[in-house]
Amino acid sequence: MKKPRLLFFPFDLLSHYLRCLQLANELKDRCEIIFLHSARYKEWLNDYPVFECETFEADYVMACSKKFDFSWLNHQDMERVFKSQVIAIEKYNPDFVVGDASFTLKMAAEKCKVTYISIVNGYMTKYYAATRRLPQSHPAQKYLGRLPVHVADSVTRFAEQLAFKKVHRPFKKLRKNYGLKKEMNYLDELEGDQTLICDVPELFPQQKLPGQYHVIGPLYYSSDHSETAVVERLQKDKPVILVALGSTGDWAQLRLLNDARFHEFNIITAGDHDSILHGRHVIAKPFLNTTFLLPIIDLMICHGGNGTLYQALSHNIPVLAITSHFEQEYNMQRLEALNLGKVITQITSAVELSAIIREALIKKTNTGFSTLMDRYSPDYRKEILKEVIK
Repeated sequence: MKKPRLLFFPFDLLSHYLRCLQLANELKDRCEIIFLHSARYKEWLNDYPVFECETFEADYVMACSKKFDFSWLNHQDMERVFKSQVIAIEKYNPDFVVGDASFTLKMAAEKCKVTYISIVNGYMTKYYAATRRLPQSHPAQKYLGRLPVHVADSVTRFAEQLAFKKVHRPFKKLRKNYGLKKEMNYLDELEGDQTLICDVPELFPQQKLPGQYHVIGPLYYSSDHSETAVVERLQKDKPVILVALGSTGDWAQLRLLNDARFHEFNIITAGDHDSILHGRHVIAKPFLNTTFLLPIIDLMICHGGNGTLYQALSHNIPVLAITSHFEQEYNMQRLEALNLGKVITQITSAVELSAIIREALIKKTNTGFSTLMDRYSPDYRKEILKEVIK
């Protein structure tokens, strides 16, 4: 029987490619899979054929996101990407297209009459049951912070609906120009014909979901690569701290870890390409198979990214985070609410950071999130995906 063909369209950041790759690896035995080419991450795509297509410029998008600026979602760039996606879909004639933060793909799939599978975070669905609170960097936060929480949340939700409609204007224009059906706001564009939520509802609660939504649990990349060489370099009887800031984190904010007081820890870094953290207590690698190291990690310092957080939670590892844009803040809002992590973006003192780390290390054995995570295994996803991809 002919295998269904899937075209994957991840946003051009490593975190999105890695979770798409994890999903692809779980599907490859029964599906034909083709990936959007990335000049940045081509070495990760050796196992799959690739196709070319226009994309949004990831660094510019992330720079805008740090300022809560959505001007990158403009008609000109959106039409450029949309038209290129249509050409790619028509060329490869897939049975399904899979998007992860691929903002115009819903429209392109509709234009080509192909089923669209959207990968989303739980806080970016129309059915999210908690409040997406403004990041600390937003100008309005200083005013909302003076209000009672329930009032501030009500104001935030009202203002958010207006903002989503404003952000949606170029989508509406494209839809009208290309004879596509009407959608109401930005969140409508993020859902697919089938929508996969790669979170757990205990962390990101959802209202009652329609049948085309599926909670598949966290998608974080794992491989068989050994990190024995890193383990062998660790100094015995010292706590192990993993520092992983993804492709968007600001390593300069962690210079404090060079202070002599942190020599009492083993610090492993992943992706510190400028060697900002250094010293005999630091083991630096450009990339790590984090899953190999998780059983020996006592504390995770990260950027608040989805996959990194779930890796930590899967092993009851406390999290400290230096966030750089609003979606990472959404993640950490929930971890702080459940006493599973803490934002340290504003910390400027080595003494204060040392105290926070010591307090966090105590929590290593005091959380039970890993037990909950056990249910969201590849086997669990496999059964869901059988129904989604037929």
